[in-house]
Amino acid sequence: MKVLRSDGGGKYASTEFADFCEKEGIIHEFTPPYTPQHNGAAERRNRTLLNMIRCMLKNKNLPNYFWGEAANAATYVINRSPTKRLEMMTHEETWSGEKPDVAHLRIFGSLCFKHVPEQ
Repeated sequence: MKVLRSDGGGKYASTEFADFCEKEGIIHEFTPPYTPQHNGAAERRNRTLLNMIRCMLKNKNLPNYFWGEAANAATYVINRSPTKRLEMMTHEETWSGEKPDVAHLRIFGSLCFKHVPEQ
């Protein structure tokens, strides 16, 4: 990570966190608090993620307590999806240097059965 941008709301304003960023060579930029329009890329990504989660739960008629599982699955898919900004590479590929294998992915909320051996 090279640059971290956060609002000035105070969550990341501690001297301990500032020291950590400086030690790790991370540039920490602040936007004015309560102005999400100043952090457009992150806000769009959050909106995409929340829309995916809502659609996944509603499509399979799952209760809201599966929100965490849907969030994990949606994030996993997003990180393995190509983007224009990365010249059609995936976030995972940029991070690891290897093209991710997605053959193991299944439809979220698919019916499954658990086998418990007799012994």
